[in-house]
Amino acid sequence: MFTSVDSNRKAIEHLPSKNVHDSSSQNNSFINEIKLVFASQFQKLFPTNDEYTKLQITIYGITFIIAILVASITGIIIGYTFGFSVFIGAIAGIFYLRLLAKSIGKIGKESNGVSKLQLLIPVCLFIFASKLGFLDIFPAMIGFFIYKPSLIFYFSRS
Repeated sequence: MFTSVDSNRKAIEHLPSKNVHDSSSQNNSFINEIKLVFASQFQKLFPTNDEYTKLQITIYGITFIIAILVASITGIIIGYTFGFSVFIGAIAGIFYLRLLAKSIGKIGKESNGVSKLQLLIPVCLFIFASKLGFLDIFPAMIGFFIYKPSLIFYFSRS
């Protein structure tokens, strides 16, 4: 409700026909609240906002785009199973790259060397590809190394 003051009468009137809450401002505040939640979750994923974080995000994006392209092209040309195996291997490569980047980010602050935990990713990928019938080992390993061409692409463009 809006309140109006008549200076002659020195009385306060409430105008019932107008509402203080505007529906568009409520929608905007809801959208802003959702954006804030996503931003805080993203901030938890990447704790610092610096050049290294921007580099990581860019490389992950390039790797994901190249993975989709390679997986779809090989899926069309060679076969669905081959393309799917390449894509699963590429996703494992992105996880490997993320663990490696976290480990590198901790050097000097919390640790003196790179952790060996990320080496578990290709081993697990190999084991899962050999045990599961819908994944092939060779295309999954090719997909795992898709992050390398994306690194070459990123650093060759500057």
